[in-house]
Amino acid sequence: MRRVPFVALLLGVVLLSAGLLAMTGAVAQERQRDKTLQHDAAQVASAFSSYFERARSLDLLLAQSPAFRPPPGQPIDNEAANRALIYLERLYPGAISEACLIDDRGHELARVTEGVAAPVADLSSTESQNAFFAPTLSLGSGEVYQAPPYVSPDTHEWVISNSTRVRQPNGHLLIVHFEVSLASFRPLVIPNSTGGHVAVVERTTGRTVLEDDIDLPATSGEQFPSSPAASYLTSGEPRPSTVTVDDQRVAMDTVTRAPGNANDWTVLEWPTGRASFVPPWAGGGAAGAGAALILLFLFILQRQHSTLRKASRLDHLTGLANRRAAEEALDKGVAAAAQPGGGFVAVLMLDLDGFKQINDALGHDKGDLVLQEIGRRLHANTFEYDTAARVGGDEFAVVLRQLRGTDDVAAVAHRLREALVRPFTIDGVARFVGVSVGAAIYGEHGTTSEDLMRSADAAMYDAKRGREGVRVYDAGTTAGAKATWLAAELLIAIENAEITLAFQPEFDLGTGRIIGVEALARWTRDGVPIPPVDFVALAEHVGLIRPLTLLTLRRALDEAKVWQAAGTPVPVSVNLSGQLVSDRHLQADISAMLAARGLTGDVLVLEITETTVVKNVRVATEVLGGLRAIGIRIEMDDFGSGYASFKSLHELPLDGVKIDRSLVEGLGAGGQSLLAATIEIGRRLGLTVVAEGIEDEPGLALVRRLGADTGQGYHLARPMSPEAVRLLLSEDSTAPARRP
Repeated sequence: MRRVPFVALLLGVVLLSAGLLAMTGAVAQERQRDKTLQHDAAQVASAFSSYFERARSLDLLLAQSPAFRPPPGQPIDNEAANRALIYLERLYPGAISEACLIDDRGHELARVTEGVAAPVADLSSTESQNAFFAPTLSLGSGEVYQAPPYVSPDTHEWVISNSTRVRQPNGHLLIVHFEVSLASFRPLVIPNSTGGHVAVVERTTGRTVLEDDIDLPATSGEQFPSSPAASYLTSGEPRPSTVTVDDQRVAMDTVTRAPGNANDWTVLEWPTGRASFVPPWAGGGAAGAGAALILLFLFILQRQHSTLRKASRLDHLTGLANRRAAEEALDKGVAAAAQPGGGFVAVLMLDLDGFKQINDALGHDKGDLVLQEIGRRLHANTFEYDTAARVGGDEFAVVLRQLRGTDDVAAVAHRLREALVRPFTIDGVARFVGVSVGAAIYGEHGTTSEDLMRSADAAMYDAKRGREGVRVYDAGTTAGAKATWLAAELLIAIENAEITLAFQPEFDLGTGRIIGVEALARWTRDGVPIPPVDFVALAEHVGLIRPLTLLTLRRALDEAKVWQAAGTPVPVSVNLSGQLVSDRHLQADISAMLAARGLTGDVLVLEITETTVVKNVRVATEVLGGLRAIGIRIEMDDFGSGYASFKSLHELPLDGVKIDRSLVEGLGAGGQSLLAATIEIGRRLGLTVVAEGIEDEPGLALVRRLGADTGQGYHLARPMSPEAVRLLLSEDSTAPARRP
């Protein structure tokens, strides 16, 4: 009996917990269902937006046909015009019910109905009575009129139409017009979620144009039925993404309209069942509650598994495919193209120019909006058999199929770029983002997916570097690819601490003793030394200069600690990139390095170049002043190379200047005068003057006579290994003072 209360309590806790879990699950499922409805409605709206955009593109493309622009004095060839119209049906198989060519008097010059060309005798002369005729003639160049649904007088079914005008050489206008069966849109209004319905509603009238389970009205005069959500659509008020209509949750999403589109459509999606399997009251017994929870868990697990499976090939920010999906699509395309008659495949790599500035200036949320719009434009301007993917932060790829030849690749690349570089409106302000496109074609530029991606990426890099916009791969782009690969290897070398140091002493020109040592970064790749001027410049270009400098500082301070422990303490000099002079975190980083080694700031000299300080004197003064405050000396390197002003020398917190080797090497009368003046300026400003580039005895005698404090160069000592500089410091500390 004592167990009964315990069992009852346990059962009560179990039932209470199960009830709370059931109610929590019901609320969560309601919210999840709303998100699913919104997502599905957005997908359907995007599909219709893509149709209107593609229909516009096809009409404009068809209008460029030579068949519609005969030489002056020649009439339209009916057979050639019919062939052009039939080709349109091949691009949209099973969808276009009628396509025709009409002159500005309303006479049909050619007509194709369901793939069959009409005889000349059957062509109509009363097309000016159609609703699309006058609006189309009033269009501007390159515009398309997309008419609302009407009953076609030829096919006797509900259609919508697209029409644009063509100006002939003689000044007369033609209309290129095609009708698309409204019933052909049925596959687009099938709900993605089970137990739901989808409808397309005309916003201005509130009438339902299409619904997944309702047939189109009869063509004998019936009207489209009014939607229960009409009041939300026609009110003119801002519409929420999800509303409640007749106790039913309804998700809404607007179909994008271009100028000239008379259709203002909104997609509605709503479920028919309840969101939760478990009732809120959770009234069953322990077995019922447990079974319901298990079923709910299995249901959620199944949905999560399905979602994860889709997510593994989807970029969730843009809705495009991801890199994995693009690579799989390219693999399939390459495999098909390798077979006889397998078709044509190419790949485009697209990279945004100036996107970092939008992120930095406006924030990552605005940058995400730009990426989403890029994704929408890519989706709208590619066909179903192509694969558009986001493969990196601001990098996209398009796998092209069913092209007719290599010329089409460049044409498609230019068309996509033109669509992507149109301005974006952010916070009411037009913003521009450039796009660089690289293209590679199967067979010509590679026979594997990896080769094609690498070639397209190299072409894109070359297009970006040359500011060409679009570049099809050729052998010249390999230089850009090699630079990219070299940057990747440099990153690995920095991460693995494979960068070594050489050391070149600096001598007091009065006593001959070593008073400092400059640390010089060295990188050997596959046994071949890479010149510092190459890999340092590459590090600055690709954003690796900070980790490279910090690695150099750590290793240089390690050596300074060894010298100090050996009783031969001298400061070590390290070059500081211009990108780091504006880095306000630099002082904290160096302070931590010094503290970790038990060193003080006077063991370190930082050398900056003239080009560095000219860029931003105010920030440089702030950062360099903080470094001097902890005892670090600051010297201007390469002084006299022609960039810095004397005012910068006075304003910046400097301890010394290094005379550029080009002045030291100029031993003529004019060169000596310039060198003397430069040394005198440094001394008058109270700065230590270091003459570098001393290559021979006359150069040494000259800089000593002109009053330089310190000398450095191959004539005094070449760059050497850490072991050699330790030995030299030891010998220098025990030898009597001497003149170098």
